Formats: sequence, C-alpha cells, structure tokens
Amino acid sequence: MAFLRASHFLSDVSCALQKSGSHTLALRQFLAPPISQDQFKLICPSWPKSTEKSGAAVATAAADAVAATFADRRSRRLTHWLDRGRDATLVELATSIGAVAPLIASQRILTARRNRLSYIQEQAVTHLLESQDWTRIQSSVVSTSGQLPARSFMYKTRFASGANENQEVDVACGLGGTVILAMECKVTNDETNSVKRINDVLKKASAWKEHWGRFVKPAALLQGVIKFGDVQRLIDAGVEVFWSHRLDLFTAWIAANERR
Repeated sequence: MAFLRASHFLSDVSCALQKSGSHTLALRQFLAPPISQDQFKLICPSWPKSTEKSGAAVATAAADAVAATFADRRSRRLTHWLDRGRDATLVELATSIGAVAPLIASQRILTARRNRLSYIQEQAVTHLLESQDWTRIQSSVVSTSGQLPARSFMYKTRFASGANENQEVDVACGLGGTVILAMECKVTNDETNSVKRINDVLKKASAWKEHWGRFVKPAALLQGVIKFGDVQRLIDAGVEVFWSHRLDLFTAWIAANERR
C-alpha cells in the first residue's frame, strides 16, 4: 500500500502527506473507528480537505497536525508495532492491509456509484428540456440578468455571485423576463451524506440570492436517501425542490413559470 511505504510504515505520517495529500484516504481507514472526510475535518480543522482528491502536497504545519491526530486516534490493533517502537512484521502488515483495503474499496465504489447516478440525473434533466423544445446553448459565466434567453438552458455553467467569485450550477434555465432557474442535481447515499449535499445547495442559493435577488430562482433535484429535515431546510430557504422520479412535476412547474 502506497501510504504505508510513503509513511515508512506509519512511523512518519507527516512526511507522506507532504508528498501527496491523497494518502489521507488510507489514513482515515486506520483510525478507530474509520471516519469520513467531513468527520476528519471536524477533528483536524487545519487539514486541507481538497488535497485528498487532488493529491497535492500538504504544507508542513497542516501535515504535522494530521499526523498528531492520527497518533491520537489510530487503531492500536492495526498499528500496535508503533506502540512497541519497532518495524512491522510481514504478518502485521498483511493483517492491516487486509482490514483497510476493503474499506477503501467500498468507499470508492460508493463514490463512483454516486457520480454515475449524478450524471444520469443531470442528463435526464437536459434530455427532458430538449424534448420540450428548449435550446441548449454554450456554457459561459452568467454575469447579467438577461444573458440566458427564455426557453434556453446551459449545462454545467457558472453564475457570478460576488466580486471575483463564480458559483457552478448544474443546469441553468432561462424562464424569460430575465429570470433564471438555477438547478443543482444531488444524489445521496444516506442521511448523513444528505446533510453535506443540502448544505452545498443552500450555500450556493444564498450567494445567488444575495448577488442576483429575485432574478435567480434556486432549485434542487434530489435522489436517494434524504432526511425530511433537510428537505424542509431547502423549502424554508426558498429553494424549489424536485425529485428525479417525478420529473413530470418539474415539467409542469417549468410550464407554469416560464414567461413567453
């Protein structure tokens, strides 16, 4: 396992992270209990979460903080050679790898599945709009209220939402009268994951409303396991909520709200 080699079999975690932040994926599985990215961020606030996906090197101070968190929360059963101040035996390494590898594989499968479902969800929306004779136009940064004509849409574009700041939106629909529907498509695996996805929608919706006011209508297309409380949070924030299994309701909403 790359993390074991890079960290000199867990004796120098900071060194491994200063080479690549991607090693935190394996590191998190050696904790007792294994935890998610968001949970790890809570217990180690200085950790730059994005480095796990990008593989970018972690700065020395942050890497040292992660190493300290690892030392405090590591599974003693999987890493007991560290307590004895010696090198790991082949049997110990085989046991640790056998315990951690399935956890990493499961996490990657769930992520790949969610990404695949998200793509299918987004394509369902764009195909529906095209079937209703909407025009797909080249994606570009939406910076003025009248930039997206009525009955046209952009896929994976960005909205200006403040000074030098752009927020990506999955599907932007021109409703006419300079009003744009900004739809985020979200698939969740469980109720815990739904909190993260909904928070992302709310953050973008708040930025869009502050910058654009009533000219942008934020929306969320949801699929998977989602807490009722999270749906209520969207509604309370003025976000239109739709469901992947009832796209007919989205079609009806579009027809009722577009201004020809």
